[in-house]
Amino acid sequence: MARYMISRLLGPLLVWLATVSAGLCVAGFRGATLETLVPLAVLLCTPAILSVLLVPAAHRDWGQALILLIWAGFSVLVALIGGPIWLWVVFMTVPIMGMLFFKGRVLEGFVLAVIALLATYFGADYLGVPDSPLSNLSLRLLGLVSVAATLALLIAAMMTATEGRQSSGMLASGVSSGGISREGSGIPWRQGVSGGLFEFDARNRLTASNAIGAQQFGLDGLNETLTLADLADDDAASARLIEAASKAKQTGAACVTRIALGPTASEFAHLDARITPIPGGGLLLHTIDRSDEEARLEALQRSHSVAEQEAADKTLFFAGVSHELRTPLNAIIGFSDMMRSRLFGPLPGKYAEYADLIHDSGQYMLDLIGDVLDLSKVESGRYTLSVDTFDLSDVVRSSVKMIRPAADAADVALNIDLPQDDALLLTADRKAVRQMLLNLLSNAVKFSPKGSHIHITAREDTDQINLSVADQGPGMSADELANIGQPFTQGAAGRSTEARGSGLGLSLVRQLAELHGGRLDIESEVGDGTTARVILPVTAQT
Repeated sequence: MARYMISRLLGPLLVWLATVSAGLCVAGFRGATLETLVPLAVLLCTPAILSVLLVPAAHRDWGQALILLIWAGFSVLVALIGGPIWLWVVFMTVPIMGMLFFKGRVLEGFVLAVIALLATYFGADYLGVPDSPLSNLSLRLLGLVSVAATLALLIAAMMTATEGRQSSGMLASGVSSGGISREGSGIPWRQGVSGGLFEFDARNRLTASNAIGAQQFGLDGLNETLTLADLADDDAASARLIEAASKAKQTGAACVTRIALGPTASEFAHLDARITPIPGGGLLLHTIDRSDEEARLEALQRSHSVAEQEAADKTLFFAGVSHELRTPLNAIIGFSDMMRSRLFGPLPGKYAEYADLIHDSGQYMLDLIGDVLDLSKVESGRYTLSVDTFDLSDVVRSSVKMIRPAADAADVALNIDLPQDDALLLTADRKAVRQMLLNLLSNAVKFSPKGSHIHITAREDTDQINLSVADQGPGMSADELANIGQPFTQGAAGRSTEARGSGLGLSLVRQLAELHGGRLDIESEVGDGTTARVILPVTAQT
């Protein structure tokens, strides 16, 4: 924007200076002395020189206002020195300078000129004006050169404004129709375009835009004749646009980049800019505001960071608490086991029953703590598989042997279906596989009615091992199945049974299976039992 205003103002100001210089040179050739010409040169050139110095700030409101005030002050000074006959001429310089900005400044210039004119007229009438310090020749030269310079400035300003309107063809029709076009551009500007739309010629000069694009980049009025480099005030955004434009021209294909605009345009707006080469060497720029997406992404990133920290804190807490609880629980289980075995003599009936309850409760708590610790390790990514190759049939038989006392106590039969001739070789973590199977067997025994059967099956299917545990328990509904496998989640049977459960078992099985590159599938219907199936690759994907 700053470079655009420099190119827009310098031409008319140089025309003013050239006209003044030419007029004074002609007067010098006609016999005017330096004593006559020097004061006139200083008086007539000062506002233009001050305006040139302020051109770098002319894209800002205060810079434009200061330039208008300089020319208003110059008009007042010329009117006071030269007399009322020149009032109508020199005060036109204020709105003429307004023409070089945006159309809103023209009206401001007229208002400022009228105020200065009235203040000069009534002030001179009320206070009185001393005689002019200039000679009659100097006054005539001041009038002639002022008129010539003002007319030249007017012509130059009109040409500049007209060129801006013709080359940009901007908002006059775009505001009402939602899209604009310029004769010869070759690009259809359609109504209802989403986002900003800009057309640039082969020299990257802006030739057309729509209203949304002008609003995105803080452009004003009909006179925006910027280059692609001038479009964004932010240097980083301009560099990205230029880089994308160069790539688009080189490849002949559209190039997309994201730019961030600072507070000089839309307040910290983020735009997706798509630059497409068009016939004739020009470019078509389409910009979509993605500020809302960027804000949501930042919010998600903050939420993700908070969630990661909370998960790390939870894992650390579980690990610490589990470690601290295991030591006293092992002592409780050990002493209760000594009491159950009557190592130091018989116990009264009730005390023996209490010893059994203490032992069972302690063992349950120890198993629960183990599950919590293992689950927290898996979730935090700190569970390391110790992979080796073993026969899955041996693990199944030993696991069934471990769970059989509980099955016998519950009056539940365990049926094993394994290959008789071939070994089920599996490359995985033996301890983790045993833990998965024991959790499935424990659940099946816990929820199976007396006199029912549990079927344990293991089969190799191409590159996978299918290990399943099927019970004849109460089963689960489809809604319950959707949540099973989440930590601390149980079906209705698990909540109503007298057997205690934490809801961690299946969650741990699922995560250990996924850690091997496998999965856990559960099939169940209400009243028709449940089949839990662990499917593992023959070789774990670690």
